[in-house]
Amino acid sequence: MIRQGVPMSRIRTRNHREKRCGAAAVELAIVAPFICFMLIVAIDYGRVFYYSLTLKNGARSGAYYASDYPGIYSFANAQQATAVDFQNMSPPPTIDVKYSSSPNGPYTSVTPISNGYVQVTASWDFHTITSYPGIPTTTTLQRSCRMKVAPIVPTF
Repeated sequence: MIRQGVPMSRIRTRNHREKRCGAAAVELAIVAPFICFMLIVAIDYGRVFYYSLTLKNGARSGAYYASDYPGIYSFANAQQATAVDFQNMSPPPTIDVKYSSSPNGPYTSVTPISNGYVQVTASWDFHTITSYPGIPTTTTLQRSCRMKVAPIVPTF
């Protein structure tokens, strides 16, 4: 039945709105868990990237200290020089300083080798914010840096 004087668009719009009333809420309920999961994954990826750079910078600082002339810094050893970069990491990373006469290793000596090489390795266990199925909650991050040891007596 068509009423006289009432436009058809008004009648259709009212019926169409009644049918779509809860569709947005249902769509949000379906998509919200996936969006939250992606947000947490993005945050954890950023944290892994940040801590990887922190480990790399700390290993570089330790290698620079261990390769340079002794006695010109206020640190007692390479571990202390490296630990300065790790003040915001809890628990502190494991620091390993080894020396070798060859740049390709093996790095087994704990005492400096004149005109040799030093390798500083920093390791730390990263823990994710939450646990999701299929995603590991703990990952070991490890970064190393190698440098040539300065000669005992500089030659200029």
